[in-house]
Formats: sequence, structure tokens, C-alpha cells
Amino acid sequence: MVNFDIKGIIAPVFTPVDHDGSVNLGVIPEYAAYLNKHKVDGVLIGGTTGEFVTLSLDERKELLGAWIKEAKPLGLKVIAQVGGVPLPDVIAMAKYASHINADAIMTLPELYFKPKTSEQLVDYLELVSQAAPSLPLIYYHFPMMSGVDFNMAEVFKLASSRIPNFKGMKADLGVAVQVADYLQEDQRIFIANHLLAPSALLGHDSSIATVTNLFPDIVHDVVESTKAGDVTRARNAQEKMNRLVAAIASQGEFVPSMKAAMELISGIQVGPPRQPLAPLDQLRRSRLADNLKNLGVEFAS
Repeated sequence: MVNFDIKGIIAPVFTPVDHDGSVNLGVIPEYAAYLNKHKVDGVLIGGTTGEFVTLSLDERKELLGAWIKEAKPLGLKVIAQVGGVPLPDVIAMAKYASHINADAIMTLPELYFKPKTSEQLVDYLELVSQAAPSLPLIYYHFPMMSGVDFNMAEVFKLASSRIPNFKGMKADLGVAVQVADYLQEDQRIFIANHLLAPSALLGHDSSIATVTNLFPDIVHDVVESTKAGDVTRARNAQEKMNRLVAAIASQGEFVPSMKAAMELISGIQVGPPRQPLAPLDQLRRSRLADNLKNLGVEFAS
């Protein structure tokens, strides 16, 4: 049996990038300490927020190794997202994650020769799981980007019956509701967006949401007040989060705008996005700063 004890608030971390486009591993100690200070429970390395598809296999290995070195001593759980690239690299990354003692792996489906049925998707998940059989496997359900969207209750039941180390999904609340009746005691759905109050209300209080990087204290407030039954506080915290996300998203594509906001709020230099994504221009960065200030956000000095 594979032990799965990862839960709570997980940050899908940004990949720090220098202005010449190289990965900046030197930022990771400060980044890990910041998340630990704000009582984040773990990190996801190589998610959409982490721009995984722009990294080579060697860069992904180096990045994961650097995070494990800094995060594990702080008690942060480390999930390695291994999918979304050619299968040999997925298998190699899964094996590497197991070798350096990551706490779990996550995978996307194949993104070009996409699975056409639930059975084909589970076949793929099974291949990935066999590369790291001692690690929990989480499926990354993101149909807006992957184009893969089946009956998730069917996928969940089939994966649970065939894959011993299958432990859940990163997905939205709609999927969480679909599979709720099939969740075993050691399986869970990690909510993938900032709508955390309704999710926690329905018992799905673990999340892997980009906003955890920027607003970890608000994320805690939303989840804890919801679980405590403090409806007014939970609603106010969720509405505040909604306004903040809208203010950031209004200035450009998701990753570039979130990275720019991260630097303003935390002071951690996560840098620009990797090509082909483009950073926010100066006008949009200025508007972003004004939007956040108008909502009462204090910037790092």
C-alpha cells in the first residue's frame, strides 16, 4: 500500500526565471521560506503556473531537486508534475521524482495523441504509475488546456480499480462533486482554482491554486472560516479573493500577470515568463500595481 498523507493548502509554484531566460534556482530558498512562514502545506513543481512545457528535462530535474532540498527540511510536501511532454520524458521524470524522494507525482494526459476514451486515459495513467509505483499518483484534469474531458466519475472509478497508487485529482469543484461518492479515505480532490469557500463547504478543503503563492493568508482565512461555519467571514474573504484575482487577470495572460503580481506582493523575484509567453509591458505592470493598491494590498519593501 502507498501511504498518501498530502492535504491542505498546496502552492503550485512559479519557476523563477532570469531576464536572459535561464532558470534561477537561487530564488528557491527564499521562496520556500516564504511559503513555510505563511503555513503553506506543500508545493507542486511543474504545473501550469510553473511553465513546465517551456523547460527541458534537465531543467525540470534540476528544479525539482532544488525544491526538494529546500522544502523537505521545512516540512513542505513536494508533488512533482511529470506529464505533458513526450512519454519517455514523463517516465524519466517519474523515476527521478521517486529516486530523490518526492512525496507524490502528478500527470497530465498525453497532449498531442490524446486519449479518446476513459480506458485509454487510464491506460496512460497506469504506464506513468508503473514508473514510480512507490509514489502516490494524482491526475491533473485541466481540459481547457489539455483538450481531454471525459466522464470523470468513470475515469476515477476505473483508475482506482486498476492503479494501486492512484490517489486523486487536481480539478475544479464540478469534478469534485462528480466523484465525491467514489473517494476512498486516502484519496482526495485538490481544488485547482480560487473558488475555495464553496469547495470547502462541500468538504473539499485541499487545494492547489495559484493564488496560494500570492495570498496564502487569505486562502487560509477562506478555508478555515468556511470549515468553522463562519459564513459572513468566509463570504467576505472569498469576495476579496475574487476581486484580487479579477484585478490581476485584467492585465494580461494568466502566468505573466500572476508572476508580475507575485513580485509586487511578496518581493520574491520570480522573473518574467519563459518564451513564447511575453511579460507584461510597463503600462500593464503599472495598471496592475494600481489595481492592487486600490484593493488595499501592501507591497513588499
